[in-house]
Amino acid sequence: MKKARRIKAGVLAFTAVVSVAVTSVPVYAVEDSPVVYDLKAEQKNQENLEYDQAALDLLKYCNKDDFKTWDQSLAPMNDAQAQEIKTFVDDQIVKGETEDYKKARLIYDWITKNVRYAGSNDTDIGLAPYDVFTKKVAVCGGYSNLYKAMLNAAGIPAIYVIGWAGGQGHAWNLVYADGKWFYSDTTWGVSNPNYYFAPDVKDFSGSHKTQDLVQVRLEGANNTQIGFSNGIAVVGVKDGITEVKIPEKFNDLDIVSVSSDIFNSTLKTLDISKRVTHIDTQLVSNAVSLQEIRVAEENTAYASVDGVLFTKDLKEILCYPAARTDESFTLPKETEKYDEKETFVCEKLKDIHVEEGNSKYSSYDGCIYNKEKTLLLTIPEAKTEVKVPGTVVLDNTTFNSRSNITKIELEEGITTVMPYVFNYCTGIKELYLPDSLESIEADAFNGVNLKQVTVYGNRGTYAEEFAKKNGCTFVADTSDYKKGDVDLDGNVAIGDVRVVLRSICQKIELNEMQELAADVEKDDKVDIKDLRKILRYVCGKIDSL
Repeated sequence: MKKARRIKAGVLAFTAVVSVAVTSVPVYAVEDSPVVYDLKAEQKNQENLEYDQAALDLLKYCNKDDFKTWDQSLAPMNDAQAQEIKTFVDDQIVKGETEDYKKARLIYDWITKNVRYAGSNDTDIGLAPYDVFTKKVAVCGGYSNLYKAMLNAAGIPAIYVIGWAGGQGHAWNLVYADGKWFYSDTTWGVSNPNYYFAPDVKDFSGSHKTQDLVQVRLEGANNTQIGFSNGIAVVGVKDGITEVKIPEKFNDLDIVSVSSDIFNSTLKTLDISKRVTHIDTQLVSNAVSLQEIRVAEENTAYASVDGVLFTKDLKEILCYPAARTDESFTLPKETEKYDEKETFVCEKLKDIHVEEGNSKYSSYDGCIYNKEKTLLLTIPEAKTEVKVPGTVVLDNTTFNSRSNITKIELEEGITTVMPYVFNYCTGIKELYLPDSLESIEADAFNGVNLKQVTVYGNRGTYAEEFAKKNGCTFVADTSDYKKGDVDLDGNVAIGDVRVVLRSICQKIELNEMQELAADVEKDDKVDIKDLRKILRYVCGKIDSL
């Protein structure tokens, strides 16, 4: 592998020289030039060869007899179907041939001549071996299943391979005969039968790249299971294991990959070795007990920050452990990418902060926003009270089904709440609405019983109107009143005395804010004593109210 990396480096360096030499040529012309195209093809073929050869290297340690029988995980096949296929192979294809290599070729030839590749009009396509055998129409998965089933019927070990060919997902087989494993592709063999049976691995790598060897499992160090998944990989761990340390090697082979299958419900800590270059995190949500991921400092592909898995340059979060115990986390300034819906699914996380200098994200009140704070991206799972800045446009579904949120405060500047923003936020008890709010669209609170919600805002605003319309309890904001300023003009003057007098004489009715300002005696009523005190203050007889 090390030699291969040096080859890649040399190719890249030469590509750079070519690029400098043609700087006067348009970019598209450089990309399309035969020299650059050939270099890219060479790089790709070299990578394919590394993977294809590594798969063969791993099989040196396998017991070939483990692959002589049909694997029901590939597709179902009952005993009667298996016997019918075996009888056909023995009587109609092999016909007494004893050499495994020749038997494998005879079976290959029969499949490539008799099974048709499915067209766009085909609806009844076989995948299970018996279906392909009887219908004789298939795509690559069906071809590979039938080939393995027939080879096994003839007593020949075979493995189902998943990978890439021609830039697309594909399936083929590895076959054991004459003391060695070799690749064979019955699908592509339909159009070129001589080339795709037991080709030289270097030639095969010109078009094919092995990704997975299905059901290849070997016992590794540290309670691990070794297989092939994007390279020599840890593909599983023993049941009940809570702490997994990825070994650096399996015998003489570097372990460079970690399969998503290791992310199970019992895993608590994961240590990544310096040699790992690929981690499949597709099933990381299964690791509900995972608390920490640690990465060796020498690793060139990955890094960990506070137990969280990143790419080496910290530009992307790959896994935030679901059972991480810290209540807060700081997103590094380098980070440019994470899954806004799935990354921070951690029931203890209350606050996320973004390090100053981050070019893509920002934070406010413990939530993640885009840099401009116009979009709310992520609310931590354990956060129950959310304050939204006035720059935000509430038109996404970040709040969707967050039933643990009890308090939402929309700040001044927000004008509209679009439909389904607070969809099924069934735990809301307190809702603070700003004076700037002009409308809340229908179904904005879909699935929420608004009668259980208390709305806070100023009287005469949309907040009061919304509360009245939806049967909410409304509480006027009284935090900014000034003692004695009964006419609410910001000053205490003779006009306030006049308003209090008219109120006492029942000429006018004071609103809640005015009553608070007029009750300078703090006895929960507005009467002549309050009038007298305000008048004395206006006349300069006392210094304060």
